[in-house]
Amino acid sequence: MNLTRRGFIGASSGLLAALSLSACNGSDGRPGSSGAGNKGSKGTPAPASMTKVDAALVSGAIPTKLTASNPRTVSAAVPQIPKARNLTQALEVVRERTLRQAAWDKASAVDISTSYVAASADVIGVLVKATTTKAGKETTALTSLWYNAQLSQTFSPSVLISWPGWADFAKAVGKAASDASLDKAKVLKALQDTPAPYGTGPAIAFDTAGGVVVNFPPGAVKAEPTEVRVPKKTVTPLLSDFGVLAEGASNHPSAFSGTPTTTLTWWKPGQNKPRPSGSPNLRPLPGDSTGPVTTQSAAPSASASPSASPSPSAGASGPEHPSTAIGIDCVANKAVALTYDDGPGPETATVLAALEKHKGAATFFEMGNSIDAYPKTTVLVAASGYEIGSHTVTHPDLATLGSERLKQEITGNSARIKKLIGRSPLLLRPPYGSHNEAADEVASADGMAIVNWSVDTEDWKTKSTSATEQKVFNDVKIYTEPIILMHDIHDFTVAAAGPIIEKLTAEGYKLVTVSEMTLNTGGFRTGHGYCRGTSLVQDGYLCKG
Repeated sequence: MNLTRRGFIGASSGLLAALSLSACNGSDGRPGSSGAGNKGSKGTPAPASMTKVDAALVSGAIPTKLTASNPRTVSAAVPQIPKARNLTQALEVVRERTLRQAAWDKASAVDISTSYVAASADVIGVLVKATTTKAGKETTALTSLWYNAQLSQTFSPSVLISWPGWADFAKAVGKAASDASLDKAKVLKALQDTPAPYGTGPAIAFDTAGGVVVNFPPGAVKAEPTEVRVPKKTVTPLLSDFGVLAEGASNHPSAFSGTPTTTLTWWKPGQNKPRPSGSPNLRPLPGDSTGPVTTQSAAPSASASPSASPSPSAGASGPEHPSTAIGIDCVANKAVALTYDDGPGPETATVLAALEKHKGAATFFEMGNSIDAYPKTTVLVAASGYEIGSHTVTHPDLATLGSERLKQEITGNSARIKKLIGRSPLLLRPPYGSHNEAADEVASADGMAIVNWSVDTEDWKTKSTSATEQKVFNDVKIYTEPIILMHDIHDFTVAAAGPIIEKLTAEGYKLVTVSEMTLNTGGFRTGHGYCRGTSLVQDGYLCKG
């Protein structure tokens, strides 16, 4: 692809001639889809359907399902894709946020499912469908995730549109909204927002005619989901290089094997704290010819001075290209990951209630013996939308164990967790923070990264609620993307949960899970150790990421 192909992007009026809006409810059950070959009410052809791709094309994908009846009816069928670990992480982050959102909305039931809309050596497109029930009424929201195998990174759907083309794309969507008697201002505002379940932004995927479907969640434009269609001849010149690959993977799918056609670097951690404007999600992808080209050796990094965001197409005026981050961009925002070890315990639900009250998140590293004692609480943690990692079965020092015992402690606990919540954990918290190469190899074979901490509250030692609170408040300011260690088996720590969550939230911190914190800067790799988020180099003791 080259810029010559895009030479007429600025001529917006000529591109807007053939926009269409779908019906709100289609014959195949998806919001706004009419089914290929059907006729509209006036005998005109119905809009093309959103693409569907056979799951068998995605090599190694593992179906998983979480079911629960407390605190609400939950069914969440979301795959894990070991050959696309960052996508697995993204799917988990979206699944958990959707479950938390259901709690915040006081929903009585939530059903989450996925389907593939694109597949090739370089691309996977996944559609996440979430149906929630509140006061007897069902609503459905879609989220589309786009995995670039060349970068080993997952993006929100705005990545499909080039930086120079975004202003004209927004004009096209706005024109379609006006033609369909929709509230254009609401449509354009939602188009710029973070996609569901974090905001009112749309899912974007390709239809079977090569155009795009822009699906807004309930409440963004109307009470029900709302779709706008942009036809192929309009959208093709506005696609990013990755968008062109994604369209091909949507309408001419092929096998994803985990081996891309080439490899590029998405994020290179630096030694210094990155400025918010240094987020890699605020600029074109490396190698994209539709914007400033970034080579592998010059990939965005925490230490590099961020370049100015490229302007829209020549002569165009309009909104800036939205961030391509999934959910919370922890480079652009101040974030902290609260973690709790050794549980579940008799008062873990109190911590969950405090998190729900302030719309926060946390990661719980659960121990096998505690899981055996409180299995229903493990399910409650997962069904409430919080991340569960492993903390071994019996809490030994992993660096002192032989190979067989390591497998018993690490893989044995993963099996316990999977049996209860339907999916294997992605993260291992080694007891005492102690691990060695042998332990790392077992964790890696079991699909886990090793997660230690930046701030140790030493709650077990002080046995003091106030001391735990002050340790968090004093030390959270020292670190970039800090991970805080606490234990939900102690009543004095449980008592500190509310004040800690409330104060951090009031001070502007985004309370995220460990996976949320690291998702948009590469995520955690299996078998590697971390003590904070991935925006900075980690080469300290037991934290060489």
